[in-house]
Amino acid sequence: MMKQLLIFISLIILTLMLLVGCEDNTGDDTRQYIDTIGVVFTNNADDIINELYVFPISIDGTPILEQDMGPDLIKNTGSTRRIGSYGVTIELQYSSYNVMARGRQKDIYVFGNVPLSNVCEAVLNFDRESGKRPSLTIIHRDGTTDIVAGDYLVPGDAPNHTHVPLRNTVTVQFTVNNNTNSEVVFISMREADDPDKGEVELFIGTLGASEAVAINYRLFEEDMEITDWLLVIKTADGISKQFENKFNPWEITQIDLTETDGEFSFLTS
Repeated sequence: MMKQLLIFISLIILTLMLLVGCEDNTGDDTRQYIDTIGVVFTNNADDIINELYVFPISIDGTPILEQDMGPDLIKNTGSTRRIGSYGVTIELQYSSYNVMARGRQKDIYVFGNVPLSNVCEAVLNFDRESGKRPSLTIIHRDGTTDIVAGDYLVPGDAPNHTHVPLRNTVTVQFTVNNNTNSEVVFISMREADDPDKGEVELFIGTLGASEAVAINYRLFEEDMEITDWLLVIKTADGISKQFENKFNPWEITQIDLTETDGEFSFLTS
């Protein structure tokens, strides 16, 4: 069981992140909130993958297969696709991780020291007839790649682990309606009393005029004590706005963005 580590992997929301996975997620991130990245997992192995785990490298020398692997990312997507590509969301706290996939017949593919910072896709390759070790091709957002050699293990060589997070998380859930004339490409929130702590990124993408997006973001449980937050948006034409009025994300169900004579505002309900 891994010790003295925060929560690492949990599926949050997006089960279809094939495009989001390769978008910019701010390069130098020093905030103290949970940082997430969307990663496309592509299975090119001659096997059907039923389970996928991504978990931090041990800091105390515990062997990979004896560590707490966290939740099964495939199961948490609710996906029935075990071949091809599908998106998963990873809570990123460190630069390198272990990756383990379990096949339909309980065969195991395990990779150590996998670099996942600024990654958009991970491709599993394995052909048992070739006699070669499995490999995981890591495609970074800048187009560069890393190839990590792994090990293939017969069924039964890796135990199942129970995931017991050291810190509980809760989910912020509300809808943002874009009632402005602008495309919104970024939405975040900052603590009103400690804005320098950093941003909680709620949305990165393109939210067109008259469109809505469901926000579903995990924070640490103790963050529920913080009820005053500031909303931040950025538009496609370069406007950046931090609103001065405060809102409580734990009590609202929606935010309505409005624009009058070029001035942005929002209402909550």
